[in-house]
Amino acid sequence: MTPSARVAATIEILDEVATANAPADAILANWFRTHRFAGSKDKRAIRELVYRDLRKGALLRWMSATLDADPESARVRTIIASEQEGAGTAVSRFDGKGYGPEVLSEAEISLVERLHSADKAPMPDWVRAECPEELYSLLAAQWPQSVQEEAQALNERAPVDLRVNTMRLNVEAARAALAEAEYECVPTSFSPMGLRGNAHTNFSGLEPFRKGLVDPQDESSQLVTMMVDAKPEMKVIDLCAGAGGKSLALSEMMQNKGEIVSCDSSASRLSRMESRREKLGAANIRTLPVEDGVVPDGLENWADRVLVDAPCTGSGTWRRSPELRWRTTPADIAAYVATQSGLLATAASMVRPGGRLIYAVCSIFDAEGRDVAHDFETHNAGFARVPVADVLGPELGGRLKAKGDLVLTPHRHRTDGMYAAVFERIA
Repeated sequence: MTPSARVAATIEILDEVATANAPADAILANWFRTHRFAGSKDKRAIRELVYRDLRKGALLRWMSATLDADPESARVRTIIASEQEGAGTAVSRFDGKGYGPEVLSEAEISLVERLHSADKAPMPDWVRAECPEELYSLLAAQWPQSVQEEAQALNERAPVDLRVNTMRLNVEAARAALAEAEYECVPTSFSPMGLRGNAHTNFSGLEPFRKGLVDPQDESSQLVTMMVDAKPEMKVIDLCAGAGGKSLALSEMMQNKGEIVSCDSSASRLSRMESRREKLGAANIRTLPVEDGVVPDGLENWADRVLVDAPCTGSGTWRRSPELRWRTTPADIAAYVATQSGLLATAASMVRPGGRLIYAVCSIFDAEGRDVAHDFETHNAGFARVPVADVLGPELGGRLKAKGDLVLTPHRHRTDGMYAAVFERIA
């Protein structure tokens, strides 16, 4: 592919990212699958151009707006990004030849001229943070002293975290097995069952993964499963199990003893757990599709532990999915809060007296984390908050700097953003 053809592909993919609900990685993979003429160098170049836009979206949108152009136009942003590589780059790539993008219009030529001649205006804080303006104001309110550092860490590329299947081997043995498969990693900073690497690879090609010795899972999610504090012979409900990553980790913690009921409103999401469950040897899990707000027969006052890993904006995963920041609005946050509160109310009725309810969201917004937990505590006198240090131990709780609940961010912990709180039902 020519450089111009790669640019045309980038604009096409960015247009789809803006309108679709699928992850950018999935959209890229599908484009490459349906355009097999793209070679490995083409794929790498197109991926870099797409992620340049997603990770520098605030800057490119702000520059577009200051030049009186449409900030939501992928073509406009790509023209500006091209010119930042060097004067004349956009003209050479937008040449209208072959499979390249259409030649620059008179308005776009004027845009390029203004880009190089305009006085450089001071860059707003939200642009420096690479965060949409209306979301930046929320983060600045909750992180008044460190918002720039926190926001910038959310725009770095995430490492690769793996959870070791401790039913089969320990962390050092898993690390050695991965090294033999030519994948280097080190123990995670906080999770005792985690390994971290920096190389993004196709894990299905690694023998330790195929044998079920390790499973990809961010360290923040590993810590959430530790917050459940599930023991062998317990009865556990994973209410929003999705594809089952946390259910599988809980099965390992319980040494395959007791019972885990993995619930989700989507049967198709639950079905994606099957192959992983078999590979990892998790035999104490049963899946159960449920309707939102409905307590299935037999599960009221049943569980020793109920985990609500609730649907949310996913803002804690911006490092991995930078497109999410451009799809999220304050209205979306409010809608998720209503869903999260409803799920907590449903989950509360499933906890037996003396049992625990664990609430978690992979979000950085207090509205989805602290505020939802506080509202639940205020309206549910039958539940008492359990401090993180009482669950994870004072040593780990101290290293995490967890004062009450679990609050993780990429800047402070080098994990995905995550919030978790534990409530015990008073017997």
